[in-house]
Amino acid sequence: MDFIAFAILLSVALISCGPLGPLAQKPVHKSNYSSNGIDSSNLFELMGEKIPDYNTLYFTDGQGYEFMNCASNKLLIALGGGPEWFGNRIGAIGDKSYGANFADWLLPLYNEYNIFVLEKFDWGRGSDPFWDIENRERYTVDNLVENYTGVIKEYLSQNDYETIIVAGFSEGGIIAPELYFHLKEFHISALISIGAGGLVSPDDISAARRHKTLDDALINRYTVTYHQYLAAYGHGNYAYSPDELRFKRTGKVFIPLIWWYSFHARRPFEFYKNINIPVLFIHGEKDTNVPVVSTRYVEKNLPDKPFTYVYYPDMAHYPDTIGELKRLRADIAAWLRAEGL
Repeated sequence: MDFIAFAILLSVALISCGPLGPLAQKPVHKSNYSSNGIDSSNLFELMGEKIPDYNTLYFTDGQGYEFMNCASNKLLIALGGGPEWFGNRIGAIGDKSYGANFADWLLPLYNEYNIFVLEKFDWGRGSDPFWDIENRERYTVDNLVENYTGVIKEYLSQNDYETIIVAGFSEGGIIAPELYFHLKEFHISALISIGAGGLVSPDDISAARRHKTLDDALINRYTVTYHQYLAAYGHGNYAYSPDELRFKRTGKVFIPLIWWYSFHARRPFEFYKNINIPVLFIHGEKDTNVPVVSTRYVEKNLPDKPFTYVYYPDMAHYPDTIGELKRLRADIAAWLRAEGL
C-alpha cells in the first residue's frame, strides 16, 4: 500500500458509525494509556504512521479494540502472538505506530476493513497481569481458545459482516484453525497464519524434518502430561505447582509451565485437514520459534486445499526490518484482492 496515502488516512478521524458503537461501549479517552509499556522504537521507524481512532469494547469475559470503517462490511479479526502477558494491547490514539504488535502490521488494511483486535482474557490494562496468581493459572491455550471464542461470538452477534477473516500470528496463528470450528455459525471467510503453520510439538517438528510419519502416540503423550498437571495442581492447588515454586525462588516473570503443556498438546494440522476456505500462510525460513517446516508440512500433505504459501528466506519469527514489514503487508493485501475478500 502507498504509505503516504496511509499516513493521510490515519491522520483523519474516521466518521463515527454511531454514538458509541456496538454494545454501547464507552469510547477510549485520548489522554489515557501509554503505548503499553513495550519499547519497540528500535524495531521500526514507521514515520507518519499513527494509531487511528478506535473503541475499547467490553464483553462478558474480556475486551477488544475496534477500528471501525463505516464504509465497509468486511471484518479482520487479529489474534496476537505469545506466550506473553500483554495480549494485543493497542497504544493511545495518535501515538506513533512502531510495528511491535501484530495489530500494527494490519493497520494499513483499515481503509478497506473493520479491524477487531482481541485482548487476552479479561486482564485489562491497569497493571501487569502476571502478578495475579489467578492469571498465571488461567493462562493455558485451552482457556485462551475458550475466551477468544466467547468474546468473538459476543462481538459478531452484535454486528453484521459479509466477510470475516481471522488472522493470527504465532500463538494466534496456532489457535486460528481451532477457532474456525468454534465459529462455524458465523461463516468465517478466510484465515491468515503468520509464523505458525500446522505443527507445534518438538516430536512433530522432528518427524517432519526427517520426512517421517507423525506419531499419534507422541502427541498423546503431551496431552496426557498436560491433563496430569491439571489434575495435580488444579482446583485450588496451583499455588503448590512447580510454576509457583519456581516463581517463589526467583521472583521473576515467567511463562507458566501449564501453558507449555497445553501448547505442545496441539496439532493444528488436524484442523486444516477439514478446512476448505482460503488460508494464507506466511513463514520466515529463519524462524527458530516455530520452524518453517511446520508450514511446509501442511503444504506438502494437503496439496489440494485452497491454501496459499509465502516464504521469506531472510525473515525469522517476525518481520524485524521495515522492508520485511512492507513486504508482509503488501503480500497480505495482494492475497486478499486475489481471493476477492
